[in-house]
Amino acid sequence: MLCKQLTSILLLTITCLVQAGQTTNSANQPNFIIIYTDDMGYADAGPFGDPLINTPSIDSLEEDGQVWTNFYAAASVCTPSRGALLTGKLPVRTGLYGDNISVFFPGSKSGIPHSEKTIAEVFQDNRYATGMFGKWHLGDAKTYYPTRHGFDEWLGIPYSNDMDWEIEGITSKNIFTPPEQITAKYQKIVPKIRENIFEPDISDWQVPLISSKTNLDGTFTDLILEKPANQNLITRRYTEESVRFMTEASSKNKPFFLMLSHSMPHVPLFRSSAFANKSERGLYGDVIEEIDWSVGQIMAAIEKLNIAQNTYLVFTSDNGPWLLYGSHAGSAKPLKNGKSTTFEGGMRVMTLFSGPGIQHGVIEGLGMQTDLYATFSQLAGFEASKTALDSFDLSASLTREESSPRTFVPFYYGSELRAFRVNRHKIHYVTQGAYGMLPKRKEHNPPMLIDLKNDIGETTDISEKKPAITADINQYAKAFQQSITIKTSIVDSQFSE
Repeated sequence: MLCKQLTSILLLTITCLVQAGQTTNSANQPNFIIIYTDDMGYADAGPFGDPLINTPSIDSLEEDGQVWTNFYAAASVCTPSRGALLTGKLPVRTGLYGDNISVFFPGSKSGIPHSEKTIAEVFQDNRYATGMFGKWHLGDAKTYYPTRHGFDEWLGIPYSNDMDWEIEGITSKNIFTPPEQITAKYQKIVPKIRENIFEPDISDWQVPLISSKTNLDGTFTDLILEKPANQNLITRRYTEESVRFMTEASSKNKPFFLMLSHSMPHVPLFRSSAFANKSERGLYGDVIEEIDWSVGQIMAAIEKLNIAQNTYLVFTSDNGPWLLYGSHAGSAKPLKNGKSTTFEGGMRVMTLFSGPGIQHGVIEGLGMQTDLYATFSQLAGFEASKTALDSFDLSASLTREESSPRTFVPFYYGSELRAFRVNRHKIHYVTQGAYGMLPKRKEHNPPMLIDLKNDIGETTDISEKKPAITADINQYAKAFQQSITIKTSIVDSQFSE
């Protein structure tokens, strides 16, 4: 077993270095759409969907497309997860992670490195129209905007929608300085923050809505359209801009790459008046049902533009639900725990694919969001960037029902490898709840072993019963760790000179 698994690591590197294709005429190139939600639960839609939340559009993707039930984000929080999807690389390879500060905050002096080749840049190099509408969270300084990383245009917010606040002189910019005062500052403001989360008002957050466009001469036009952004209308705004972008690209017979990156259902929760009090699940359900409406609008535009035979669509989330906020959070059931953990509920995300040639069904093989890089490149027929070191090509699984080439998933929290999955088994080196929630941090030596096929909720350690499997996966994980050079955290140093 170990020999086969070590071979998988070598094959991943070789595949990324030699994968190539031939660019076809741009008029025949397929379109690609990623619909990316924020903090959506594994059980908010899809096969394990909440019966109190009505999601007909997402359900239609399940009925007509392909559902991956073992698909993972590369991290359990926003910034590292988003960076991994765009670069095809684990966050520890790019520095887009934090051991002290987990994500970028307003006023950051850093962002996604310009040395990294994003999937948007690959599409742009191949004469695609590229557009992003929604949350970015990879640097809020202009030099790090999406338009500087492969997108022709962007309309959205630069970070999470719960940022850019001020309470008693403490802001989301100065709370981290000096470091020794972080805990005291946080304890002072947390009651008000929670009050604002559960009784949301637009004015509590000064999050800007930004428009950024790349001009023909290579310069950029960057405008703040609203501050604070009208979050009641933000899901609708992103959707309408996405449809407009699709329509304009299609009218020019130009293939497009679209990333619709919803701010919701990250707290604070907002929805338009058309969805107020609509769901039996309350405010959270309203928000999910408006996202489902958005999916329906994108699907309707695909049909109206007569591009269904040439358009791939992926629906996924950046990580699991933020359980700290109770009724304002989704559910990862039957998975364990949620956001900011390396339990399954933190990183396994319900993922659905549709498009030409994609076989209908439920896929139990492994996949990660880093794999979209190589997969899209193969489906488009052009050469993938040689830098996407953690990206497997899943196209044969999508179109020919072949087994997924991915056999392992690393579970990093910051720079710490806390768990590692190989096929159906997962070992835990460290288990810990999020944001002070249980369970408390525990280090496991020997590692804890879980059979995810028979124990999806990660309830029972079987390492004593299966010492050989535990040892094999541990050896595989150690070999994988040794193959990676961990870059210094960019996120931890975001406020450094």
